[in-house]
Formats: sequence, C-alpha cells, structure tokens
Amino acid sequence: MTKRRNILILVLLIIGVVALCIVEVGIKPNIRRQQQAYLVAQLNPLTNDFANIVKFKNPYMGDNANDANLNANLPLANVQHTFVIHPQTRELDIRYTKTVQDIGLTKIQPSLVYNATANFALIDNLDSIKFEFPGTSYRVTRAQVQSWYGVEPSTLANQTAWKQNVQSKLENPQYVKNTFQTFFESGA
Repeated sequence: MTKRRNILILVLLIIGVVALCIVEVGIKPNIRRQQQAYLVAQLNPLTNDFANIVKFKNPYMGDNANDANLNANLPLANVQHTFVIHPQTRELDIRYTKTVQDIGLTKIQPSLVYNATANFALIDNLDSIKFEFPGTSYRVTRAQVQSWYGVEPSTLANQTAWKQNVQSKLENPQYVKNTFQTFFESGA
C-alpha cells in the first residue's frame, strides 16, 4: 500500500514537473511573443486596434488621464512626448522629442492623419490639435477633419466606420499624402 502511494506521488510529481516545463518553456514565451507583436501592431496606423482605443471616448478634452491614455495607445506612442491642454481654445498640443527626420516622414504622415482623426472622433469638444516636433509643427482643426471625411468625426467612432473610412484608406500612399496636405497644409 505504501509502495503504491509512493509510486502515485512520484508519478503525479513527474506529471506536475512536465506540465510546469511545458507552461514555462512553451506556452508563456508564446503568449509573451503574441503580446509583444500586438503592442508593435498598435504603433502602425494600418494595424492599430480601434476597439482598444474606443474606450477612451470622452465628451471633454480636459480629462488629462484620458487624453494621455488615448494617445498612449495610438501610433507614435513609442516616441517620447508631453501634452499641453489649452481649455480656453480647446486645443491639445502633443510635443514630441524626436524630429520628423528622425522618425521618418513616411511614418509621420499616416500616423498623424490617424492620430488626429482618432482624437477628434473620440474627444467630442476638441477643436484643434497641434503635433509639435523639434523644428516643425502640424496643426489641424475639427472642421478640416470633418470637411475631409464629410461627416462629424464622432460618427467614425465605431469599428466598422473606422475600418472603412479611416484605417483601410491609409494603405494608399496617395490618399495619405492628399489627406496629410489637406489636414496640415491647408491654412492650418
């Protein structure tokens, strides 16, 4: 009886050790890789998960934590930046520490189009946003974004509309160039 019990305990111990090894060596690293891939995907306007940012929808721009969390989940979140909120003019300034040249214009253009649209779609009373980089800045207003899309930006704040009207169109480099010029170079 004692011998059987000892064998059973030994078998259970071996099964436990094998299961622990499988979890630690096989499953956890795979989960970490998937999480890392997801975080990297959030930095790309074509793969950013809108469902992850829609939770930051807010009627007011003055909620610093909400504004910061929204922009921490958008493309360019990996570039160090600070915020300045101007409640009187309802403008949000995002000040990046890297230059446009350091980041690359081909990354900046779709990211700023995406980020500006997301901020206007999710912060109801935001009137303008300025993206500042050392040596240059880009400013866009809610009216410019609304004119470009032909709808109030808040109507884009659902997964289907976002994918169809914003995200999927950013795959076209000419669309990105035209949108960027309209947003940031037409009297802004």
